[in-house]
Amino acid sequence: MPEIPPVFEQRLDFDPEGDFEAFLRLAPAKWVVYLLSDAEDRPVQLLCVKNLRYSLKRRLGTEGEATGLSKRVNYRELVRHVRWRRVDSAFEADWLYYEAARAVFPESYRGMVGFRPAWFMHVNPEAKFPRYVKTIDLLPRPGVLIGPVEDKHAAGRLIEIVEDTFDLCRYYHILTEAPHGGACAYKEMGKCPAPCDGSISLEQYRRLVEWSSRTLVDPAEFLREQTKRMEAAAGELRFETAAKVKAYIGQVSQFGKGPYRHAARLEDFAYLSLQHGPRPQGGSAKVFLITPGRIEEILGVISEPKPSEVLRIALTRVEERAGAVIDEAGAERIGIVAHHLFSPKQSQGVFLRMEDINEKAIAKAWRDLKKQAVPAEELEGEGVMKELQAL
Repeated sequence: MPEIPPVFEQRLDFDPEGDFEAFLRLAPAKWVVYLLSDAEDRPVQLLCVKNLRYSLKRRLGTEGEATGLSKRVNYRELVRHVRWRRVDSAFEADWLYYEAARAVFPESYRGMVGFRPAWFMHVNPEAKFPRYVKTIDLLPRPGVLIGPVEDKHAAGRLIEIVEDTFDLCRYYHILTEAPHGGACAYKEMGKCPAPCDGSISLEQYRRLVEWSSRTLVDPAEFLREQTKRMEAAAGELRFETAAKVKAYIGQVSQFGKGPYRHAARLEDFAYLSLQHGPRPQGGSAKVFLITPGRIEEILGVISEPKPSEVLRIALTRVEERAGAVIDEAGAERIGIVAHHLFSPKQSQGVFLRMEDINEKAIAKAWRDLKKQAVPAEELEGEGVMKELQAL
């Protein structure tokens, strides 16, 4: 039987023969992640709701509740313990619900929580026959993982852009025949250096792939060089060349934008996030640190944070987490973060890349958070957001 995770900070014991109204008054009418368990503390149900008090009234009241299972579940007869933790933002709710689900239902949570994986691209320039592939497998291996991108279609499209920009091999099965393969039409069009037939060596091709991976995560230097090249060609009245370079620049300019705006090396996946706190109207916030495979609340504030203090704590924790190995749970946490990074909603908090962080950026993030819509709390209903049932 799985242990009750330390995620939960509060507990109530339920006696079906006791004063139910008095029991309900001890439960806040607030947004929580909570767990129902039986007399032996076996998990019964895990939920994320906007109103704990209403949810308990509905599930443990005399009327009981019919679930989506094939038979009626009488929670009043079964449940004896209630544990919960207050949450104040969708990001915090998703993170804590995931951590609880993984601990309470270790064998089945993956198919039940509904979180999407993060999509990355993997390439190992030192491989015998290097190529880019889209992947959700973030476990350690040779090469570099670049992401996250918005979805698998964005990952596929970005690989196509990289291949077109750097004239990489499009037909891997032909590349694996190098240097005795038969060149495809891309060589004839001048769009592939053809390592497959030995026109360039595989070692030269590996260096080309390595250059493309460095440019993908940091295109600034490449764009500066190509812009100078374009301007020089235009100044020499070589307008056809200038037009080709301009198109080249247009392709690379897509890196780091739109569905690719968060693409970076996996080891650089580090953010500071400001999310609404327990009193958003009064200006409270919670500060979360995200490092590869890990999420942690590093500071809860009830008023405007001191940027210098936030920066000091964040940088210290990042240094402590350096070099941590990502496991399956870590990859799943990255998926949760990626979902919020690409969320179109205007109340999803503020995320700052750690490589860009400074006191000025933290102060601006606080101001931006205060401008966001405050998450509404459910007052007249339980507001179920997520739910897992013991089978």
